[in-house]
Amino acid sequence: MPETRIIAADIDFTLTDENFRLDTTAVQKIRELEERAIKVILVSGRNLPATGSLAQLIGTCGLVVAENGGVIARNQTPIKVLGRIENARAALRMLRKRMGRKVIERPDSKLGMRLASVSLERSFEFEEAERLIRRSRLKVDLIDTGVTYILLDQRVNKGDALVRLARLAKLSLTRSVGIGDNYNDLDLFRKVAYKIAVANAPDGVKQQADYVCMHSYSRGFLEAVAHIGLRRACTS
Repeated sequence: MPETRIIAADIDFTLTDENFRLDTTAVQKIRELEERAIKVILVSGRNLPATGSLAQLIGTCGLVVAENGGVIARNQTPIKVLGRIENARAALRMLRKRMGRKVIERPDSKLGMRLASVSLERSFEFEEAERLIRRSRLKVDLIDTGVTYILLDQRVNKGDALVRLARLAKLSLTRSVGIGDNYNDLDLFRKVAYKIAVANAPDGVKQQADYVCMHSYSRGFLEAVAHIGLRRACTS
């Protein structure tokens, strides 16, 4: 494949271990990649303060996609809010009315840290909630990130948000690689030039990848970096 210039990486279970601990070796590799003018863009379901802070602390180029595509930003400064939070909150009200106390809003959402989406605990039946949303005709998707459930304007996703971000930053995705671990990364996979799934990804995600890592979690990320020909930046 052509020399990679952009790596778009998920955070949870891709740059972390199974306990959400950020891998310091992966952090060092990202810094080495940035020193070689390979831009690393974090693409996450996390809110912007969390995603943007991580981008800055890790030492990426600072470009981020947060809230599963609802927001694009540079570090913690929004560039554009792509999703309508009003749609997500309308879906929340409906689910609470129909499913009751099982629907629990997460603190980051309650405290206004989300600009485009509502985050929920994984405390209710996903399929039932999906059916209720479809029947309501609200223009909202319910997304299982593997960590939380997210209510998000159905017009936005990780892949389309990356395209918008790249266009605004005058970057080409023709030499881009996406690395992810869950179904919400499939939209990202559709927009990058080369797709990599870490070993802990479900089979449905692996089937859409160009390469499936032998290693899970952050070790898979390091393997992915080596696989795309950037072995000098990978010591694991």
